[in-house]
Amino acid sequence: MDTAEHLRTAQHIHLQLRRELGHAINLVRMITEPRYARDVLHVCDALHGTPLPALAKAFRLGQAAATNHDRPGRPQPAPSRNNALPSATWSPTP
Repeated sequence: MDTAEHLRTAQHIHLQLRRELGHAINLVRMITEPRYARDVLHVCDALHGTPLPALAKAFRLGQAAATNHDRPGRPQPAPSRNNALPSATWSPTP
């Protein structure tokens, strides 16, 4: 997803949130601040029965594509062979 399409998705989210909740979002922050975008997308995910969950999914896909596009040729980390979660009591040894 290119930047213009990503911005259009954010604009659709903005309009839908204004319709559903009466609150707008900051489009610049939505595009440039991942934590702000994450919080907005969580709200979108919670509004079942509206187009917002699908828009949130589209935005996330665009975010992932943009992130991968920013780092062409960078090798992806190898998948872990150990799928177990670390122990809660684990601590590094000095």
